[in-house]
Amino acid sequence: MVSDLVHGGMSVGKFGWKAQIRNLIQFAGDAYLNEMGNHQSAFQRLHDAPPSRALGRNNNVDAGEKVFNTIGCDSCHVATLRTGSSDIAALRQKTFHPYSDFPLHDMGSLGDGIVQGAASAREIRTAPLWGLRMVTRYLHDARATTLDQAVLARDRYKALDPKEKGKLLAFLNSL
Repeated sequence: MVSDLVHGGMSVGKFGWKAQIRNLIQFAGDAYLNEMGNHQSAFQRLHDAPPSRALGRNNNVDAGEKVFNTIGCDSCHVATLRTGSSDIAALRQKTFHPYSDFPLHDMGSLGDGIVQGAASAREIRTAPLWGLRMVTRYLHDARATTLDQAVLARDRYKALDPKEKGKLLAFLNSL
């Protein structure tokens, strides 16, 4: 639970590596102020999410999505969420596909060793997978240079045969 500086009170943190920020307005304001020296912007608030499935559906992508779900990736990387109420009609009750649940998870040896807010040194927010096809470095600290390296940390991925791994990577590269 973190302070919601926009609406007041406490709420579930969803943004930042340690899920230490409640909403995008606060996240952008913090980044602009502390990292760029600017103030928040309506552009950031209303910027659309990257489209999923930009490369289209095909048999490998569809089969890879089934592998993704079968090995449990979807338990944290949730495909579809819905926004709540908002003063901005364009953001109110909208379905979106982040492939994340946004809470903190104990990442074991993949943790960054940094304690921030209520997050332990092993906890990291579930990274959204939308726009993954445009990423060139993976994991929260960019230590993996390929998707294969990034997901090799998961035992269920390691147990897949090469054909199934290929289908899963095809799906991930479609996001």
